[in-house]
Amino acid sequence: MYLKRLELQGFKSFADKTVLEFKPGITSVIGPNGSGKSNISDSIRWVLGEQSMKSLRGSKAEDIIFAGTQNRKSLGFAEASIIIDNSDGKLPIEYNEVTVTRKIYRSGETGYFINKVPCRLKDILELFMDTGIGKDGYSIIGQGKIDEILSNKSEDRRHIFEEAAGIVKYRTRKMESEKKLEQTKLNLLRINDILAEIEGQLDPLKMQSEKAKKFLSLREELKNIEIGLFVFKINEYKEKISKVAEDLKTLEDQELAENTKLEEGQSQKEELKNKIDELTQAIEDMQNIGFESKTKIEQINSQIGISKERISNNSANIERLQKEIEELKVRIQEFNEEKENKLSKRENLSKNKEKFEKELKEKEEELAKLSEKLSAKELEIEDKKKKVELDTDARYERLSEINTYDVNFENLEKTKKNVKQELQITVSELDSNRIKKQDIAKNFLEIDNTRNKAIKKLEEIKDKKEKAINAIKEYDNKINNLTAEYRMKESRCKFLQETEKDKDGYIKSVKSLLLACEKDSNLNKGVEGVLASLISVDKKYETAIEMCLGQSMQNIVTENENDAKKLIEYLRNNNLGRASFLPITSVKGKKLEKFKKVDGVVGIASDLISYNKKYQDIILSLLGRTIIVEKMDNAISLAKANDYSFRIVTLEGDVINPSGAISGGSVAQKTVNILGRSREIEEIKAKLEEIKKQIEKTKQKVRLLR
Repeated sequence: MYLKRLELQGFKSFADKTVLEFKPGITSVIGPNGSGKSNISDSIRWVLGEQSMKSLRGSKAEDIIFAGTQNRKSLGFAEASIIIDNSDGKLPIEYNEVTVTRKIYRSGETGYFINKVPCRLKDILELFMDTGIGKDGYSIIGQGKIDEILSNKSEDRRHIFEEAAGIVKYRTRKMESEKKLEQTKLNLLRINDILAEIEGQLDPLKMQSEKAKKFLSLREELKNIEIGLFVFKINEYKEKISKVAEDLKTLEDQELAENTKLEEGQSQKEELKNKIDELTQAIEDMQNIGFESKTKIEQINSQIGISKERISNNSANIERLQKEIEELKVRIQEFNEEKENKLSKRENLSKNKEKFEKELKEKEEELAKLSEKLSAKELEIEDKKKKVELDTDARYERLSEINTYDVNFENLEKTKKNVKQELQITVSELDSNRIKKQDIAKNFLEIDNTRNKAIKKLEEIKDKKEKAINAIKEYDNKINNLTAEYRMKESRCKFLQETEKDKDGYIKSVKSLLLACEKDSNLNKGVEGVLASLISVDKKYETAIEMCLGQSMQNIVTENENDAKKLIEYLRNNNLGRASFLPITSVKGKKLEKFKKVDGVVGIASDLISYNKKYQDIILSLLGRTIIVEKMDNAISLAKANDYSFRIVTLEGDVINPSGAISGGSVAQKTVNILGRSREIEEIKAKLEEIKKQIEKTKQKVRLLR
């Protein structure tokens, strides 16, 4: 893979379309100052996704478009394309030649293209990821870049090493997975809020439905009672009317009989003149009775009319009540439909919750795999470093042994020369003075004895030397092992310190807020910190305390309510999400005083941690009514003995709630443990000091042996 061609048009000083061909090997671009040499590298960085105009030696986007001269007008756009030979297939795309194009207009519109097909900036970045090519890759080194890299922070230089090691893709995917996990957690929180709201509405709706049903039954009963009353009154009035009609008929019959008698009496007029006045009076009485009867009949007819009106009114009321009943039936049906809709929504939300939980689990597994790959890469790098160091140390050991042998050999040669010189002197004396032959023979014997002693001494020295060399080798191996352990611990400590500094492990809102507080002293005023950082927990209680606190570990402790309000406004104004706060002045808590104890009780959760006394109410509100026990059997026994009146958590993280609900299972191993991170850093620092002392002692022993 290599850069084959560069095409420019309207980019800075390249007004006309310019094509630069590059062959395999080294290509140099020369020219006087101001001829546009740097514009070539700027165009390549711009195509690869550079967004900073400062890096392109400009102040705004329009600066990279040809501005015109005295003899030529300015252009309205700038375009740059790089053509890369991909015959070796290093780029993950099914083309032997890849063309990447970027275009910008003076209006501010911009576009990216891969082989003339529109794409996103993200697609270009992913295409060149882990290839060393990119706006921040090590393939483009500008003026002063090396000094900048050397003076940068360790975390900034790490990006270049990650790019070279080919793990940027995994880190990017990890960050995307963390973002998706964060979004999924927020979605779960929203779903839980919706479920809580719907569940809160179910009981009032159920009560309203029961009231409506009771109202309908009572109204039906009232209707039946009113109808019965109306029927009873009608029957009563009918009976009265029939009685009056019978009385009227009787009177009419009597009147008819009297008229008959009157007709008969006319023939007997003469005889009955004395009785006329009586009969007349009787007739007048009967007429009065008739008039009274007619009046009663009229009254009864009016009563009948009134009754009819009442019946019509009652019929109207019945119709109105029937309409109301129909309306109530419609409303009940609407309530039932709404209830069914909400139940279906609840089912959908439950399904979505299961889906999100499954997706969350998959993302967590993917994140764990990526973390394992990253750890494996780090271990591989450390192993390679260790091998190089061991090879170097072994080389130095061999050199030192060779030097030692050379020195011993030189000493032996000198001894041999001295012995030879002494023998020569002795022979010369023998030649010169044969009289002293016996003395010379004695001297020879002494020399032999001395020589034998020297050989024995030399052998002893060799044995001691071999023992010393073996001891030095053992000490060197120990030093190498300690050094390797020291470097691994140091690497782990740096990793934890970086995660602590970058606030890794916290949700996005809390992380952003903590970083902002570090930069802004006014914003940080009144902020005590995250709850997890304000408490100290023994390692054996960490899992249990973590289960007790849950998401409350990431709650931010403030001095008062106004400080919490200030932080909430900051989150809202910057659209950073939501966070929970614990003001010291408003949060109150009580500790569990008495409970029936059973075997296996460790203690109240609030008593098993260390914290500042001013946070006592906050700690008691969260942990004051939670008991820590050793095992699940102990938890069940304690819950039954105290009628499930408080929460119980085992050392393994299993929970029994006051409602009787039990939760438990395996606890996922975390790369970054928020609660135990500070403790682990301190433990590693102490271990590093111990290892350093052991290395120094071992080196001192090696110096003494040498």
